[in-house]
Amino acid sequence: MGIKINPVKTVKADRNRYCGPAVISAMTKMNTGEAARLLRDISGKPSVRGCYTHHVLRALSRCGITSKGVPIHIPIKLQNDGSFNSTKPTLTQWLKYRKADRTSGRVFLVVAGNHFQLIEGRRYVCGRTGEIVSVRDKRVKRRARVEEVYELFANGKIKIPEEARKPKQDRNHSYVSRMKKKYDFDIEYLSSNHWFVAMNDKAESLAEKIDHDLAFEHYCYSIDEVAQRVEHMVEFMKDNFPQKTKTVPALAAMLKF
Repeated sequence: MGIKINPVKTVKADRNRYCGPAVISAMTKMNTGEAARLLRDISGKPSVRGCYTHHVLRALSRCGITSKGVPIHIPIKLQNDGSFNSTKPTLTQWLKYRKADRTSGRVFLVVAGNHFQLIEGRRYVCGRTGEIVSVRDKRVKRRARVEEVYELFANGKIKIPEEARKPKQDRNHSYVSRMKKKYDFDIEYLSSNHWFVAMNDKAESLAEKIDHDLAFEHYCYSIDEVAQRVEHMVEFMKDNFPQKTKTVPALAAMLKF
């Protein structure tokens, strides 16, 4: 199935400037921040400041894009005896040698000059260009030696894996944080999804005195469970420790005669 290259997609609040995420973005239309997040999930590294080819290929595979290695060596005729040798070509030499293979709908991932780039026909894109340009564009490092080449294929719809998406703020975390501050609750994350959850000392003493359910079992095992317990604690505080509200002085008292 023929595929196309796209411009590198950057979003100000979620971006990465390195070439690995750039080529993933250009193949999938995800932004570079999402591509970096996907690479971190694959590599296990906390940040992406360069990556291995196999990490890029695995990331593309998760998106529904497969790859096949392409031989890079070009036969060079020796002047002395007419025999042939082979060598790693420059990008210019490779483009010329593979001219017949470089057609619309065929995309090649080329590693040259310690840099990832995509080539489709005479169209080119990488992290340096951002946009799609001609292979003859001055930003293309045509003298760089080609190290690896892979042809890319999509057998179905290209997808963006969930692990690439920027996680949305968990409403439960936000709610728990607000209530902890408002009512001075004691909420502590212990380890392996274990939380200790309790009210302030005054409220806990009252709960024990009246034999309330909240006086027992202060451990929770998920953020959802923590949020549910906090809801009960908030109800208890409202029933037994109502917060004082500011009263608005009468209009007459505010007037000065």
